Amino acid sequence: MTTQVDYGVVRLPRHYLPSVLNWVEYVYVVILLALLTQGPVLKIWEGSGQSGSTVFDLTKYSTYLMIQLPAVVLLVRRGIPQNMLRGPVGVLLCFCAWMLLSTVWATASSYALVASMSLLVTCLAGLYIARSFTLLQQLTLFLVAMQPGLIISWYAVRNNWSGAVNFDENYWIGIYFNRNSFAPPAALGFLAATALAWILIVRRPTFWVPLTVVLVDVMLLDFGLLIRSKSLTSIGAIGVFIFVWAFWTIVRQVQRKIVISARQMLQTIYPLFLSVIILFTWFGFKFQKSWLTLFDDKLDFSGRTMLWRFSWSGFLDKPILGWGWFSAWNTPNFFHEREFWWAISSTTWSHSAIMDVLLGGGVIGAGLLVVAILWSGARQLERVNTQNAGQWTFAATWFVLAASTQESFIVGNHFMWLLLVAAMSGSRDDKVVKN
Repeated sequence: MTTQVDYGVVRLPRHYLPSVLNWVEYVYVVILLALLTQGPVLKIWEGSGQSGSTVFDLTKYSTYLMIQLPAVVLLVRRGIPQNMLRGPVGVLLCFCAWMLLSTVWATASSYALVASMSLLVTCLAGLYIARSFTLLQQLTLFLVAMQPGLIISWYAVRNNWSGAVNFDENYWIGIYFNRNSFAPPAALGFLAATALAWILIVRRPTFWVPLTVVLVDVMLLDFGLLIRSKSLTSIGAIGVFIFVWAFWTIVRQVQRKIVISARQMLQTIYPLFLSVIILFTWFGFKFQKSWLTLFDDKLDFSGRTMLWRFSWSGFLDKPILGWGWFSAWNTPNFFHEREFWWAISSTTWSHSAIMDVLLGGGVIGAGLLVVAILWSGARQLERVNTQNAGQWTFAATWFVLAASTQESFIVGNHFMWLLLVAAMSGSRDDKVVKN
């Protein structure tokens, strides 16, 4: 006789429950990731007539908090292994704790408290993803979650929704309010589909051909939307992703012919990778105006460069502790002796997560994040060589970091920060993170 179990008002056989609960969790994660692209949340509450008010801000942050709380609860229930807490994940949590502690000396403590709490909650949501799902599951969930907002954005453009297209410069925005928010979901959808297609081609399971065709269709759709956004930030970040993926693919091929020991990987290959990727990123950052104008000869990059110089000047005022997480741009003293920069700028943020970290937490906060990034890579060197699409770990990490040089993506309530945390923390089938 099959044991029956009460589940609400429905009686289900006991052996059905894990499958049902798994699918419920999958659906929840898709909703979580979709809402953390922010466009759907902002569009929903804008339609209620609350946009631009204090009530709107409170409602928006409450929505993000409510959707992430189940992830935090599930993470607490499943726990974080000691070897993770004693490794890069522990340092990453220290980074979040430092930003939360910065509220004590923050020049705008109310902003710092809300922003740092959001940063911590989204970090925990990212750890939940890493602890709960395999790499294959993570890629699938990221892919599926990006599509609703993109499809709705395509529909919005086709039906001439207000604000869906910037007609002056002829680029698409969809429901995301600006192109640099619209492009990252399209970029991640494209990259996740590409990685899944890679796995299918390598493994060749049953029905791999039609599944690959479907993934190629999704890749074309998402990449098409990315191109229509004309967001060079995301396109450049994809370039970094491809570079990193190619580097580790070459290492994997060499590993098959010449045995590379774990010590050689750590002492030679990994330092080489870091040197090359840092030089590559610096070169792109240093000469970005030159190569970006190859795509758009009308591009004016002087405004963003000015903001970085402005932020760097502010960092030098408080280099050790920082101004407090996201406090500087909300502090009148921040503009002292920099009125000229403020007068010619129409924005109130740095347009760079790198500058945000330096401004908010000083060299201590920045140091903690750098250590977490470097240590997490060292911890996952084995995985990058032994698992299908193991290149994703490094490629996704540097995709976010590259995009973060241009936008404030290391921030709470945003899927790019969650993606970075998940990539740095590995996946459920990672040998490093098992109990």
